[in-house]
Amino acid sequence: MSQTTSSLSLSANGKRPHIYELDPLRTCTALSVVAVHVLAATAILNGTGPGYAIQNAFLVAFHFTREIFMFVTAFALVYVYNGRRFPLGQFWKKRSLGVIFPYVFWSLVYVVVNTRPGSWSAFLKTALFDLATGNASYQLYYILLTIQFYLIFPLFMGLLKRWSRHPWWLLLSSFGLQVLLFYVDYHTVQRSSDPFWHTVAVYQDRFVLMYQFYFVLGGLAALNFERLRAFVLRHARLVVTIFLVSLLALWVHFAEQISVYHESMGYATSVLQPSMVFYSVAVIGLALWLCSRWAIGFAGRPAREVNARLSVRLWGLCSDASFGVYLVHVLILNQLRASLLPLLPASWPVALRVVLLWCAVAGLSLALSVALMYTPWLSRLVGRAGPRRRAAGGNQTKASKAAALPEVGKREPAPLSATAPLALVPAVSQTGPADAAGASAPHNLRSGALARYEQAHKNHSSDRSGCSLPDGRHAL
Repeated sequence: MSQTTSSLSLSANGKRPHIYELDPLRTCTALSVVAVHVLAATAILNGTGPGYAIQNAFLVAFHFTREIFMFVTAFALVYVYNGRRFPLGQFWKKRSLGVIFPYVFWSLVYVVVNTRPGSWSAFLKTALFDLATGNASYQLYYILLTIQFYLIFPLFMGLLKRWSRHPWWLLLSSFGLQVLLFYVDYHTVQRSSDPFWHTVAVYQDRFVLMYQFYFVLGGLAALNFERLRAFVLRHARLVVTIFLVSLLALWVHFAEQISVYHESMGYATSVLQPSMVFYSVAVIGLALWLCSRWAIGFAGRPAREVNARLSVRLWGLCSDASFGVYLVHVLILNQLRASLLPLLPASWPVALRVVLLWCAVAGLSLALSVALMYTPWLSRLVGRAGPRRRAAGGNQTKASKAAALPEVGKREPAPLSATAPLALVPAVSQTGPADAAGASAPHNLRSGALARYEQAHKNHSSDRSGCSLPDGRHAL
């Protein structure tokens, strides 16, 4: 990475090209969150035998979700706001409508459903405590992390600017600090019986600095996305191999914890342990490669043609609904665990019953989120000011100005040759023609779609001072 002009170019209408890769990434991460909670809620079906350990091994393998959410949150904010002036009042108005209001509403719902308070005073006391701590439901802690990141975002952008000449030093230092934090936490804080450290262990997962590396990784990825995409496409075998080795190492470590050290299952499946830092990075790399392979076929295609594709429309819809899925799925899981599971014959394999429950929870959560998203006024409950509509040819008409993540779902056309670089944070890399994705890819990866990407990149990169994204005609 080297310092150049901004790699985040603005289109003619003043918006960034849409990064299609984020749509399946958001969707699959939200559905993986559902999988985590379904696996945890149904592990008892196996009793205490080998099936219990196997299901928890799969649970550990899905413990990448919060890391990817943090990566995407930082990526989206930096991508949208880099090189732009954003008044804090306007910035916070969007965040309050898109995140804080849904958080408050659903927290109150979970307080009523989970605690069934007997009086208004009990309700208010519980509600205020849960709003401050994210305890209304076990998945809502992440919203507190998001709000904290919004608070420090101007400082975060300043950090990226300060380290723009040495991005690798920033990334490696942040990675080392993350490993050290998780190591000390896992082997000291989580093991302590002292009441103070026990309290710290209970609430530490909602403290933004505990995950600082993933925000730094997301921010730098946004500033260097074209180069990052080229790397994962060019080194597909390496990306897949690293993931498989990381997954195997994670499971071997888990088996060792259970069989050799006889640690408790709760401790062995902890998200905050050093092995998860390495594993989550491998998963992020694999996810970016898979999403880039899907989106690479859009290179050189007209925007209307791309947005008319069924896969693009479906992924876009599910991506826009993913925040709602995250908010409501625990309500649905609790109901179906009590009503659906008893209806499934006990003779059926546990794995089949778990998969069926996940399908039901994920499907109903997605349907409810989409229904709310398209309902005026109620759309605010899932982070939208109004329902999203599309015009003919896949282009979106005037839509909401508040979203769970900045500008999510806004895919307004932008010309291919966006040439107005603005840099609040000087770019830390620029992809030239020699860096085109697949320039040295193995022959079995050089598909027609990849060849079109290379050609489109060569045709349009030479006349730009900044690196626009050739697959994007729509703002993020």
